[in-house]
Parts: sequence; structure tokens; C-alpha cells
Amino acid sequence: MKKLFCVLIVLCMSFSLAGCSVLDGAFFLLLAATSDDSASKDDVFEFVCKEEEALLKAIEDGDFSAFENKGFIKSIDAGTNVVDFSCGGAGIGSGTSYVGFYYTADNDMTAVWCAPSSASSLTPSGNGFEWQETDGDNYYYTEHICGYFYFYEASF
Repeated sequence: MKKLFCVLIVLCMSFSLAGCSVLDGAFFLLLAATSDDSASKDDVFEFVCKEEEALLKAIEDGDFSAFENKGFIKSIDAGTNVVDFSCGGAGIGSGTSYVGFYYTADNDMTAVWCAPSSASSLTPSGNGFEWQETDGDNYYYTEHICGYFYFYEASF
């Protein structure tokens, strides 16, 4: 009798937890589908053109405090050959997209983290260049803004 009671309790708890995870999962998917904190391309272009001098000074000094968590800039990653200014994203899993801009002193359109490894993989598209994975859904688009700054959009 005790074994049957224990089995019933375990089964009830399992069904209860399974129901919660389904509801939580549905809520999470709904939240992710409606969650979009990415900046628009127009806003990025306007910001970079307006703030180009200040951005160059920050890059030269290695001090990005004036731009951290300012407006739509979510994070700044200064690497060896590139400075990435992340401007948000949207989605979940394979439907995730990212927007930002980057600085590269040698005009390398593949210097940012989400770009393909070779510029020869890029093809002209609109005012910029794009790369589409042949056996998947990975996508990258970049466009020159001004000076050594480029806009990017990527999805994985």
C-alpha cells in the first residue's frame, strides 16, 4: 500500500511539473517572440555619423565609458583589429538576430565576430554586402557608415 501511495505521489508531481514546464516554455517563447531591443539601421547610421569624432577619440584612448549603456548601445567589445558596438537583438534559438556597428582601421568587413572568415564569401546586396550560409540559416549583412565604421546585422 505504501509503494502504491509513493508511486501515485511521484506520478502526480511529474504531471504537475510537466504542466508547469509546458506553460513556462510557452510563456518564454511568447516573451522571446515579442522581445526586441535592437536598434534600427537608420538610428545606428544617424548616431555614428553624429558621434564619429567622439567614437574615434574613445577608440584612441581605449575609454568607452561615455558610450557604455548609452541609448541603444548594449555592450562594447574592443578587440585587436575591431571594436564592436552591440546594439541589441531579438529572438531565440535559430531565430536570433543581432544588430550593431563596428570600427576597423583596415576596412575589414569580416573583422567583427559574426562575419564569415573571408571577405570573398561576401556578395553585394543593396548598399552593402551579405553572406548566407549554404547549408543553414546563418546570415550576415554589413554596410559602410562613414570613415572606418560599419553597420552589421546577423542572424543564427
